[in-house]
Amino acid sequence: MLSVRTSHGQISRAFLLDSSSFFLRLLHSSTTSPPDDLQPHFMVDYLIDSLGFSKQEAISASTKIRHLKSTKNSQSVIDFLRNYNLSEADVKSIVLSQPNILLRKVDKTLEPKFKILSEIGVSGSDLVSVIKRDPNLLVRGLHTSIIPAIRLLRKILGTDEKIFKVIKRSHWPFYGKSFRTNVVLMSKFGVSNKDLERVILRNPRLVNQNPARLEEKLVEVEKEFGIMRGSSMFSYGLSAICSQNKLHLQKKFELFKSYGWCDSDIYAIAKSQPICFTHSEERLSKGLSFFMSELGCSPPWLATRGSLLMYSLEKRVKPRYQVFKALEEKGVKSKEFHSFLCLSDIEFVKQVVERHKEAIPDELSDQFTKRS
Repeated sequence: MLSVRTSHGQISRAFLLDSSSFFLRLLHSSTTSPPDDLQPHFMVDYLIDSLGFSKQEAISASTKIRHLKSTKNSQSVIDFLRNYNLSEADVKSIVLSQPNILLRKVDKTLEPKFKILSEIGVSGSDLVSVIKRDPNLLVRGLHTSIIPAIRLLRKILGTDEKIFKVIKRSHWPFYGKSFRTNVVLMSKFGVSNKDLERVILRNPRLVNQNPARLEEKLVEVEKEFGIMRGSSMFSYGLSAICSQNKLHLQKKFELFKSYGWCDSDIYAIAKSQPICFTHSEERLSKGLSFFMSELGCSPPWLATRGSLLMYSLEKRVKPRYQVFKALEEKGVKSKEFHSFLCLSDIEFVKQVVERHKEAIPDELSDQFTKRS
């Protein structure tokens, strides 16, 4: 060991010379060779050359895959994606959003995922669309996330065709824990498999939100609408609650009150037709004005026939009211007006327009016959 001090307690000349040499070497190495984490990664040039990344994009992406030692696997992944008719822009977008995909093995990871998606009908341009909407799908665990999600969807929806329909309508949100947790949670609140199927098909986001938030909404269905757990209308109430915040819902309650509705009337329509509360205040106001001001309907009467507020005022209600008035003027006995609204377009033409054609003006009759 090098002696630091002499016998007289002074620092030795040899130690000073050796320390000076060490610090000179350290200074030289720091000015000529930057640390590894500051050197440009070889993947930067690769991403720029192979996928047209900008330098900044390439630098950002390369930080997530710095431990790669070659481009061999990355090239295999890119070639695999290109073979599935993904455009260069699509491939770039996927790698940019999920650089870790370049770490995946084609034969062990990517190919099995594409295969199971094709088994449920997601192939060709549909497959491309699904991946573009949610590149995160390609880095999710096949056996830990994707397959369990498909099994649960099959249990609820029954067929691969319905699973395909859900995936086409939305991005792929079903591989997370939230979905599985929320299915159990909704079952505890009495939502049947049939209603759960309807919710998933119409509003997939509802069952993929934060479970704590969903539980709050489930409680609000009972509190705000008075719809009890297990009711066939509970899932409809949940859809209405989840479509807006409390402030917007309260404004709609106040709108009904401005037309003379009491709390019991509002609860009555909420229980029978909660979806009408998903309509805008403007649409609700126009509907209430027509039925109450023009037709003279009372709140208690309208509250038990909430479906009337669900129909389009301009496309269904007013045109059929014109037919109803024409029949009245001709002295033709017919059903009550609200019964007219409940008929399908085909039934209305057959049971009303064609049956009483001589009492309905031609231009009005033509409106309906052309539609059907």
